[in-house]
Amino acid sequence: MRIYFTGAPIAVADYLSLLSGRAVMFSYLARRRRAWADLSRFSGVALDSGAYSVWRRGAAVDIGEYADYCASMSDSVDWYANLDAITDWRASLRNLSALERRGLSPLPVFHLGEPLSLLDDLVSGYDHVGIGRGPGIGFLGMWRLLETIFDRYSDSRGRPLLRFHGFRMTERRLIARFPFDSVDSTTWISGAAYDELPTDSGRARGFSFLSPSLKSRIWLDFFDHCPKAVRFNRARSRMTCLSGAD
Repeated sequence: MRIYFTGAPIAVADYLSLLSGRAVMFSYLARRRRAWADLSRFSGVALDSGAYSVWRRGAAVDIGEYADYCASMSDSVDWYANLDAITDWRASLRNLSALERRGLSPLPVFHLGEPLSLLDDLVSGYDHVGIGRGPGIGFLGMWRLLETIFDRYSDSRGRPLLRFHGFRMTERRLIARFPFDSVDSTTWISGAAYDELPTDSGRARGFSFLSPSLKSRIWLDFFDHCPKAVRFNRARSRMTCLSGAD
């Protein structure tokens, strides 16, 4: 599982020191920031369309200009996301078609809460699909929908039939339970911003005396070890199921 680290709230020099050699994601809306002037510093790069900012903050993205930028970056990034409309899946499909007519191959995005028939169509036509959090869906609802999705599109051994990317899905319970190909989120910086650090049981608060750079590094170190934790938790889950324990 690849983890893309999203956002760059700290000084450019600190950001590059922390993230060089790791996979990162940046938003089209923040494309001019100096932190991403040289993408060769990173082990992988994904381009987000900025759709979440469009939905939450009323930002604007011109589909033609976005298409031009994706075309210019196609050899520099692992993939670029469709310009999805978070509350209008039909508009998302129109944007997907518009980008594809330009000869582009954007990552289609399905939002939890949208019709599963839509995801059926995406799965039948693509080998890589993004899954985003739908508005108004709490953690329990998200968990149940993800269980449905991974049960629906996995083989008899529980292996997904295609690659799924989870937008904003680095919560430890999610990456321990669901076999995403990759995930991303700003947890590594939001946790530091709120003076929180990871613990075995979640998060602990009260670390304002630490520098933002150090708190960010602790979060990054935590995520560096997540693949090992994922393997351990899945093995333990299989053992629990076989033993019949709760």
